Amino acid sequence: MARNDGYEDLGAWSEFGTVSGMVAGRTSENLVTDVHTGFGDRPDALDLDGLPDVTLGASVAQAAIDLAPPEGYDNTVDADGDGTDDAAVYLGRADGGVDILVDADGDGRVDFVGTDTDLDNRVDYADYDKDRDGVFEKRMFDDDGDGFLDRSEWLHGGS
Repeated sequence: MARNDGYEDLGAWSEFGTVSGMVAGRTSENLVTDVHTGFGDRPDALDLDGLPDVTLGASVAQAAIDLAPPEGYDNTVDADGDGTDDAAVYLGRADGGVDILVDADGDGRVDFVGTDTDLDNRVDYADYDKDRDGVFEKRMFDDDGDGFLDRSEWLHGGS
């Protein structure tokens, strides 16, 4: 699921943190379970913090399995355009495609999210955080399907 080429100095946990953050974000966005019903009352559970229980309705582990790319999906990406493949995390999408996440500058935050909608190992469109501030400003599209992103538009009124 994750490729760690060239990022050995970050350690194995750096990719785990990115993936678990993405899983948690996706899990909370996609669940429709009413948190009040959740798994029901659990009289055997200890209340260690005195706060009300919050149940997402699915475990993070199950969400990670649900977000795995389709079996056999094998892709590489050069998100920064330097001619070498970048370390990437591949996440399955509910629509059957794959999101490709890359931390291009090695700061621990995703700077590039490419989307392969039809599993042809070509990015159909990609979002970029050009100034590395955590906000994706630019989206590029592969309009002719040749594997090269050839059109762009600025998101959120950027330029």
